[in-house]
Amino acid sequence: MEKSSAKYLVLIGVFFTSLSSIIVRISQSPSLVISFYRMLFTVFLLLFPVILKERKVIKSITKKDLILCIVSGTFLALHFASWIASINMTTISNSTILVSCSPIFVSLANYLILKEKFTSKMLIGLTMSLIGTGIIAMGSSGGSTNDMMLGNILAFMGAIFVAGYFVIGGIVRKNLSAGSYVFIVYSASVVVLFFMCLLTKTPIYPYSPKEFLLFFALAFFCSILGHTVYNYLMKYISATMISISTLCEPIFASILALIIFKEIPSIYTLIGGTIVLSGVFYYILSQTSKKIKKQNIQ
Repeated sequence: MEKSSAKYLVLIGVFFTSLSSIIVRISQSPSLVISFYRMLFTVFLLLFPVILKERKVIKSITKKDLILCIVSGTFLALHFASWIASINMTTISNSTILVSCSPIFVSLANYLILKEKFTSKMLIGLTMSLIGTGIIAMGSSGGSTNDMMLGNILAFMGAIFVAGYFVIGGIVRKNLSAGSYVFIVYSASVVVLFFMCLLTKTPIYPYSPKEFLLFFALAFFCSILGHTVYNYLMKYISATMISISTLCEPIFASILALIIFKEIPSIYTLIGGTIVLSGVFYYILSQTSKKIKKQNIQ
């Protein structure tokens, strides 16, 4: 595959991922149910390819890696549960922008857990993101917008939880293939979400055929054609370019929300969102320059 073609495929993957918030908004099901069936159908879609190619790898997994995969799946379940709940409480723009802060939290986790160096440029990116988040929160303050404020908090929590998923993935992927890792983590996520439904007494059945079509659409378009495309394209283009491209997701989602739901972003969202995404963008570039310097030294 040519590099130029891969770039276009990344944007296609971002577009499918951005459909997630739109499909969730259309669904009438509880957020935990949407999360559960999205992951369940994704596991079913991956089952046959994994059995063919990854069976031996999964059988030989160590106890330590299995435990890490389960923890990662728990973080992923909490991410979907919190972020999907946020979509019906705040605007799609706010939700997708705030969840895009995850690279910043990945950096913080790597600093605290893996003792990676925290540079001044990374601190600038973090500060910009927090300032932008504060501006978005200002637009959600007040008695009539309590649900929106809670939705923003849940989206922010979604960014923190998915950061945990990414950090553990960076550790375990040294020993496991992408296919085996994703399948085990997604399966663990399904189990966690199932028990979350039981604990909260959220019924997982019955739902209308329309709802099940939406669940399947989330799994096929957003998880398989979205996230899986990112993993596949890692062979052809840099992870940095993919990370930067995913920042287009809030833009695509906001445009779709404007067209479909007539949802117009507030001035707070436009200003705060621009600062947040600029901060994350700056952080990603700082990470790239740090890696290049390290390679030159070596």
